Amino acid sequence: MSSRRLRGGAPESTSGGDDDRSQGEAPSGAAGSPQPNEPALPGPPEPRSARKLFGSLTRISVIGGGVIGLAAAWRLAAEPGTQVTVYDAATVAREASWAAAGMLAPHHESESCDDRWALGVASLARWPGFARQLGHDLDFRCAGGLVPALDAEDAAAAQHRMATLGVGSWIDGGELRRRESAVTTAALGALWLPAAQVDARRLGAALADACARNGVAIRSRCQVSVRERRLIVDGAEIANDLTVLAAGAWTPELAELSGIALSGEPVKGQMLRLAVADGLLSTFIHHPDAYLVARSGQGVVVGATMAWTGFDKAEDAAAIDRLASGARRLVPALASAPIAETWTGLRPRLHRGRPLIARIRPDLIIATGHFRNGILLTPITAEAVAALASGRAPPPEVLPFAFASGSTQVLSRPASP
Repeated sequence: MSSRRLRGGAPESTSGGDDDRSQGEAPSGAAGSPQPNEPALPGPPEPRSARKLFGSLTRISVIGGGVIGLAAAWRLAAEPGTQVTVYDAATVAREASWAAAGMLAPHHESESCDDRWALGVASLARWPGFARQLGHDLDFRCAGGLVPALDAEDAAAAQHRMATLGVGSWIDGGELRRRESAVTTAALGALWLPAAQVDARRLGAALADACARNGVAIRSRCQVSVRERRLIVDGAEIANDLTVLAAGAWTPELAELSGIALSGEPVKGQMLRLAVADGLLSTFIHHPDAYLVARSGQGVVVGATMAWTGFDKAEDAAAIDRLASGARRLVPALASAPIAETWTGLRPRLHRGRPLIARIRPDLIIATGHFRNGILLTPITAEAVAALASGRAPPPEVLPFAFASGSTQVLSRPASP
């Protein structure tokens, strides 16, 4: 996945892409409508009372209550004979999940058709069905995303991306203004790419509700230590058969206690929300200056910086100012829109920016390192974790990320208790 810098020097990253459509075909249908070529998904989990447990009960502990952990728990609870508990040191869905803009945009994030792009496209294809199964209003929109070209360099980059990925279509300046009248008249045109968006905060709440409805126990604000084949919660050892580590940026620290070394680090992103009435934008805008994502009843979310500062979540006022200026340059109508909210999040990044979705040993699955694409990759990751837990093969697009690689090493001896 690519990262680009804000004009003026501040690092910028964008997240997500959506939709499996290609060759420039525009997505159709609102959230919840059937999509062509949508892969078959597991049915929505039945309430636990409606399922018969087969064989011995498998006790599964999911460490991490972000969207990855919650979605995995929801899918795992659908497996016969499982008892699933989610543990989180804070409140569920509050860290990177809560901070995300919610773009589902693999084509916007990729410079080539590599395995990360394929993983994102495959997960994007699952999103319409995933959203329907959750049964909540997620503010899910499937209208694509625009990359405005403010100069010849932007236009050339857009043409190169379209040719390399084999998707999207070029929109000239006149057509751009007919589609998105709020975008600056200085734009020469824009690249339209298949994509979607979702309100990440609504998603987190919906997944927590779905877990609770399906019998998943959720324990917040607890201290968890994962030792080799043991789970210790608030100082007490918990009976457990399988652990799923999905604690975002905190996963490497927890994995080391269990004898697994993960090469990774948190990457801080800063964002803001501008207060503006609904209807200003019908698609999200993705540009090196900033990306802009409209949220129903919430204005426009603007992101995002990228800084390697460890677990420091302090805000940088200058970076926020640059984001706001970039957004207002792209959409002049935001010039008078006040900043309603600012925040930071910590993206979980592993070595080379590649996620890890793997059964490391019989009692341990790790799902982490989704970096800027955690929301996008939620459906396929949850499906893969459930498959790995039950001994089935995960989706083929997950296989390049389902084995220990340069980011993972089994230690000769786990950390001492």
